[in-house]
Amino acid sequence: MTRMHSAATLADRAIVRRNRADRAFDLHPAMFAATVGAYFLFLAIMGLTFMNGELWLPFAVFVAYIAMAFGVPALWARMVEPREGRFASWSEFMAEGLETGSGWLNGKAVVAQVMTLPVLIVGWGLIIAAIRAGV
Repeated sequence: MTRMHSAATLADRAIVRRNRADRAFDLHPAMFAATVGAYFLFLAIMGLTFMNGELWLPFAVFVAYIAMAFGVPALWARMVEPREGRFASWSEFMAEGLETGSGWLNGKAVVAQVMTLPVLIVGWGLIIAAIRAGV
């Protein structure tokens, strides 16, 4: 059901962004860094678990692929026209959240949505390493 809200109520609930610039991909750069870090951590776990003389080339390809997969969008983000205002800090990003295709998410929900797959991949790597150590 819909309800009527007064202008004062809407003003109290609205997020005011004065003198703010939007980022190219809307996410805070710390989210990109955490995602890239998780993928490289998975490669490090797999490298320490299985590395031998024959696997250096596949691991080099994996590292290059991850670097390209996140490096190209980082370059795109730098090629956009300069935006007026300042970017949101981490605490502001967490407090304000993000508008997604399915609706607005608060900061914790954004972190959960973005970091679910990287954390699961690192966990999978740790489980495989533990199995290998037990064999």
